[in-house]
Amino acid sequence: MNNKLLMMICATGLLHASISVAQDSGFTLTPSVGYYAFDSDRGLLANPVDNYEDDETFFSIGAGYRWDNPWQVELVYLSGDTETNAGDIDFDQWRIDGLYHMATDNNFTPYWLIGAGENTFEEFTADRDESFVNYGLGFKYAFNDVVAARTDVRGITSLDEEYTDVAFTLGLQFLLGGSSSAAPAAPLDGDGDSVTDGLDHCLNTPAGVEVGAHGCALDSDGDGVANYQDSCPSSEAGARVNAEGCYILLTETREIELQVNFSNNSSVVSPGYFSEIQAVANFMTEYPVTEVVVEGYTDSRGSAEYNQTLSERRAAAVADVLVKSFSIASNRVSAAGYGEAQPVASNDTVDGRSANRRVVAVISATVETRAE
Repeated sequence: MNNKLLMMICATGLLHASISVAQDSGFTLTPSVGYYAFDSDRGLLANPVDNYEDDETFFSIGAGYRWDNPWQVELVYLSGDTETNAGDIDFDQWRIDGLYHMATDNNFTPYWLIGAGENTFEEFTADRDESFVNYGLGFKYAFNDVVAARTDVRGITSLDEEYTDVAFTLGLQFLLGGSSSAAPAAPLDGDGDSVTDGLDHCLNTPAGVEVGAHGCALDSDGDGVANYQDSCPSSEAGARVNAEGCYILLTETREIELQVNFSNNSSVVSPGYFSEIQAVANFMTEYPVTEVVVEGYTDSRGSAEYNQTLSERRAAAVADVLVKSFSIASNRVSAAGYGEAQPVASNDTVDGRSANRRVVAVISATVETRAE
């Protein structure tokens, strides 16, 4: 029965527990009185008719040390007695306990306790020793930096027999040579952004500016311009922007000649030319308002009609790489074929014909000048 009672009390306390870091440290002295309830199933003493009959009060005194963290350890001596139908029996108890304190925002401090020790029963013919473990829950109420009321309930489980006694304790704890329990000064927050200076990476954020966990102004579109300074708050990732967070626009049409050559009578783009096409894609990413026209050409061999179709296929193949391999929006890419027109070299040589089997990218942009 004592076991069940103790488990219910401990479970109730667990629902309200939270981790704390104690602010006081020092040596402790704790005189206490209490009530010792023996297990109702506790067995016979040396005389087979002598049972424990009475639960009794006791006196105890503990001496220990409270660290500047949740833990306290103490050595406790307890003295009490009980009665059997054959007479009185005195018992002494020595134990060492560890106390783990929990967080509160007032003078009450709950704590868990666990420990081990030994009971000595002074029976009629000889003393009898009994080892045990004990565990439970208590709380303290601090009157000031030195004195606190303290009470707890604990189970005391024998390691020699299958008994669990329960003890209720009430006492005073004195903290000797401990540190002050005064609340520490509030951390500094020089710019008033609710992020303390120790964590603030941007110590001079203007008042009223929305900041992140490190105290820096938010930059929702990641363009390097804080929201409160960003006139264009939805810039695309990777775009080049000005000091106001808006796109830097080109002021002229730019032509990029791709070093993409094709085998004779082929419109297949060799993977070896993908780095050339990527240069166009990178440029278009930096300037999101640009568009590109991919122009395809052939050499002079074959009919003009066939060469026109072949040049269109070549331009479309490069445009397809821009869209599918480099994620350029299809509405920004168009393709045109010009057949054997506009050669850049003589078609009378092998090298010349190879140079004419080419693709050129023409990129256009809105003409707009940024005011300085």
